[in-house]
Amino acid sequence: LALVRHWVPGAQLVEELPQELVLALPYVGALDGSFAGLFRELDKQLGALSLAGYGISDTSLEEVQVVGRVTREGYLAGAGAPCVREGRSPRPCPEPLEAGWAPTLNPSWQGSGPATAGQIQGWALTWQQLRALLLKRCLLACRSHRSLFAQIVLPALFVGLALVFSLTVPPFGHYPALRLSPAMYSPQVSFFSEDTQGDPRYTHLLEALLGAPRPGSGCPQPCTLTHRVSECTGAVSCLFSTPEVAADVAGVMARGNWTPESPSPACQCSRPGARRLLPDCPAAAGGLPPPQAVASSGEVVQNLTGRNLTDFLVKTYPGLFFIPAPRYGGFSLGGRDPDLPSGTELIRSVEQLRALWVQPGLPDPVASTPQIWFNNKGWHAMVAFVNRANNALLHAHLPQGPARHAHSITTLNHPLNLTKEQLSEPPAPTPRMASSVDVLVSICVVFAMSFVPASFTLVLIEERVTRAKHLQLIGGLPPTLYWLGNFLWDMGNYLVAVCIVVLIFLAFQQKAYVAPANLPALLLLLLLYGWSITPLMYPASFFFSVPSTAYVVLTCINLFVGINGSMATFVLELFSDQQKLQEVSKVLKRVFLIFPHFCLGRGLIDMVRNQAMADAFEHRQFQSPLRWEVVGKNLLAMFVQGPIFLLLTLLLQHRGRLLPRSTLPPLGEEDEDVARERERVAKGATQGDVLVLRDLTKVYRGQRMPAVHRLCLGIPRGECFGLLGVNGAGKTTTFRMLTGDTLPSRGEAVLAGHSVTQETAAAHRCMGYCPQSDAIFELLTGREHLELFARLRGVPAAQVTASWGLTRLGLAQYADRLAGTYSGGNKRKLAAAVALVGDPAVVFLDEPTTGMDPSARRFLWNSLLAVVREGRSVVLTSHSMEECDALCTRLAIMVNGRFRCLGSTQHLKRRFGAGHTLTLRVPEDQRERAVAFVVAAFPGAELREAHGGRLRFQLPQGGRCTLAHVFGELAARGSDHGVEDFSVSQTTLEEVTTALGWGWRRGWASTLD
Repeated sequence: LALVRHWVPGAQLVEELPQELVLALPYVGALDGSFAGLFRELDKQLGALSLAGYGISDTSLEEVQVVGRVTREGYLAGAGAPCVREGRSPRPCPEPLEAGWAPTLNPSWQGSGPATAGQIQGWALTWQQLRALLLKRCLLACRSHRSLFAQIVLPALFVGLALVFSLTVPPFGHYPALRLSPAMYSPQVSFFSEDTQGDPRYTHLLEALLGAPRPGSGCPQPCTLTHRVSECTGAVSCLFSTPEVAADVAGVMARGNWTPESPSPACQCSRPGARRLLPDCPAAAGGLPPPQAVASSGEVVQNLTGRNLTDFLVKTYPGLFFIPAPRYGGFSLGGRDPDLPSGTELIRSVEQLRALWVQPGLPDPVASTPQIWFNNKGWHAMVAFVNRANNALLHAHLPQGPARHAHSITTLNHPLNLTKEQLSEPPAPTPRMASSVDVLVSICVVFAMSFVPASFTLVLIEERVTRAKHLQLIGGLPPTLYWLGNFLWDMGNYLVAVCIVVLIFLAFQQKAYVAPANLPALLLLLLLYGWSITPLMYPASFFFSVPSTAYVVLTCINLFVGINGSMATFVLELFSDQQKLQEVSKVLKRVFLIFPHFCLGRGLIDMVRNQAMADAFEHRQFQSPLRWEVVGKNLLAMFVQGPIFLLLTLLLQHRGRLLPRSTLPPLGEEDEDVARERERVAKGATQGDVLVLRDLTKVYRGQRMPAVHRLCLGIPRGECFGLLGVNGAGKTTTFRMLTGDTLPSRGEAVLAGHSVTQETAAAHRCMGYCPQSDAIFELLTGREHLELFARLRGVPAAQVTASWGLTRLGLAQYADRLAGTYSGGNKRKLAAAVALVGDPAVVFLDEPTTGMDPSARRFLWNSLLAVVREGRSVVLTSHSMEECDALCTRLAIMVNGRFRCLGSTQHLKRRFGAGHTLTLRVPEDQRERAVAFVVAAFPGAELREAHGGRLRFQLPQGGRCTLAHVFGELAARGSDHGVEDFSVSQTTLEEVTTALGWGWRRGWASTLD
């Protein structure tokens, strides 16, 4: 340091690292020749000063921007102009760490590892982690509308609809008798016809028919037309009036030549080539409107005397102006039955026999008889109109007076109940007695409760895909506690749905479910269903990557197993006479008990059947629903399934440890620095290293090349190690093995004395991790993120705070906004802040500054350097070579899963670099002169770029292109050849990485070929 300041008085020490010194040199030294003397002296005394080498880098535009912004915002008072630095890439200067850039860490972030005295341990830590996990799920649930809909609204909706539907179905049991009379079809149109007008034998019958009481109409006196008979002095026809006839109908009837056989225009019916469902009748079809009268009951009675009844009935239909209602029946008095011989014919053949029994004055039963017309679309029309005719005959033969209408004939239809044999028929009495509606309600309950457990996987899958779950495990949350905490929360949500469903049943008072003996069984079925089905859904979170797809698939599986299994066994029991089917049903009912869906559905059906049998036999056959034969076996099966399915989930969580480990692939040729590090690790010279990799290897199934190939590395405390490489080099896979997300095929990683493979929980407590993707909860705020991980890390509740990370990383104004609304850069800031929570011994950062603005990136760099100075270690990957150059004390470049080279940035530049880059600024008219000067002064120089007055040359290493010679020539003769300004930089780390990466890839590919 004294030597540097002797030659360059303005030199300032920026950073002192175990293997490097970083100094900032003022630019004036490049112009006055001071740099040339310094570099010449360094070349002479490298061995004496115990220096392996040195290098330079120019000030970047980003640094100028950051310094200007910091100066404006007051963070760096008195900052000077950018400066040339020795040995490292750009940093804020001068002396940024002493000027207030180093973060003042919150007490909850300070210390040297998880053994900090302030962190809680044991059961207190477990309880705090459980509360943090439940609080997280509570916040996510309150802000997720889809979870609320799937877990609360859908079950209540389906159960409520099923119970509403059950109210519309008549109950199973003894039905009342049905009284049959034409009044049951009111309003309607009926008719009568006197085929033998003036026949005194039918006069009394017609009067009785029109004046007979209507049984079932509620009318104690005659309800038709007899109250108006007193107004008439002639025949019954005076009671009727003819409706007005339309002019077109009257014209058609007046012009036509109508006969009794064809009294009105014909209707068109179906014929070949023209099919009609109903006859197509013209307006005058059926003839003129008949006389009609309206009874007090509203029934319209039409007088069709003298008409062709068949023609009228065929051509008229409800909807015509004189047929305002359906027509269910009528009467013909004195009509001839064409199927019987006439009285004259019969008298001629059996005159003597007739004289013995035919009484004079009675109607001829053969020549004429009353006829009853009925519409067979009215199921009870025939019996109803026969009943009216019988009442008319009764009243016609009773004496006149009030007593006549005190008598009537009533017709009742009694439904047939189950016979004794049907009730006692084994083995199918209970399915036949069970209400089909109650069975339908049971199926609807299964349908409704299939949505709830499927929705529990939405959060779990999203956490696994975004790696937020892994981040929680790294934060110190044990896997068993993670699953138990989620199970407790999901069961709490499920209990809410169960309470709502039970309240709906109580509101509808469904006896089969809420009777005093059945309600406990219903509650146990629903509760144990949630106990068993919830952990059964968890394994799906390991195999699905899209939450919505998992929700649909799991719901369909739940519905298929629950409904089809229950209904299949129920239907098989209906075939009581098929012994083989009954045996199949018994086997299926035992096998399906392994499914909670079947246990719930079948248990509800058996409970309904048990209640139906009790109702049929007046509770003499009632069994307790909790008995083994009813729902007892279902309850026991679900109780046992819960722990089994939860254990299956935990086995899947640790499934990688159960797989056999593959053999180590051959090592092959490797760089001398990499081999030296492998030898150091193999000899056990890593006692002071906080992270040790021993032959760390990962070979994915079905692939020939290992993704990571026998890495050996030791990282001491207080080192920032960089892992570089092109995409697909194996960096992310290495990080996943180091953090326990992926198990290595061979080898091991030891962190702070704990094997990441064998002592995962202890190793996790020693590390912080910022993954490549944004492992954040979109429905939590930035403040809630930091507080959550502080609690998981064991930070005492009194010290849990998020102020430092939010303020220093520029997230204070977004602290209480949902993280899902953050920009990409702010999400990376939040992920980096989470990695630093809780004082981890090693911090893994996978491209931490992607998307950050320069100021935030620079601050994160200084924050990481502060962590390193405290004795903690940082391992990072980045595509920003400037970032690695600024932070890493040592780095490795990975190619095809192997370390291609290993060492400090200056060491790699010196070994694999291609010299220096010289940039000149000259007037455009002096370009050729300047080019000639450089080519002559520095043999081997190549002009790589020329834009206007800017020239960029590539200078080879050694010879007359040493830094001392370059700076000396430019300071002494540059202005004479038009050079206005110049800068010299060593080969960048990006150029070294690109050259090594692509060169090694081509060599590897040719070797495989």
